[in-house]
Amino acid sequence: MWAAFVQHESIDEIMRDRGLAKTGDALVNLCYSLAKTLVLGFPVGEKVRDRVLARAIRNSPLAAHLRHRSDPGDAADSFEAIVAYLWMSGKETIESIVSHLAANLQLSPGMSRKLEAEMAVNAFRLFLEDALHSLPSTTSQSVE
Repeated sequence: MWAAFVQHESIDEIMRDRGLAKTGDALVNLCYSLAKTLVLGFPVGEKVRDRVLARAIRNSPLAAHLRHRSDPGDAADSFEAIVAYLWMSGKETIESIVSHLAANLQLSPGMSRKLEAEMAVNAFRLFLEDALHSLPSTTSQSVE
């Protein structure tokens, strides 16, 4: 269904696709909100901060594919593009992303935002590392 939108031959192409990043932004927020809902036991709606996603991707093997001097917004966009690619190509489902995140979150009501952010960084990093095998293995030479 979405195949025409995910015809990328390299990780670098995926990470620089702004359209995928926009779709991924909504997916990341939905999946995190659902994972947090499962962990806490009551519905929540969350917007994941760029700094959380930026730290997650910078602490993963994909950090080498980030553009030099990328700000947190650019790094977060790259993370979001990857999530959109994985979902639109059928390599991950919303349920699998939510389950993976929830399994790596140990949240409690009233937890500090700082501690929650640390847990979220770790959960997103682990998800990304587990999904590496689903990404194209070829890379382009256009890293700035």
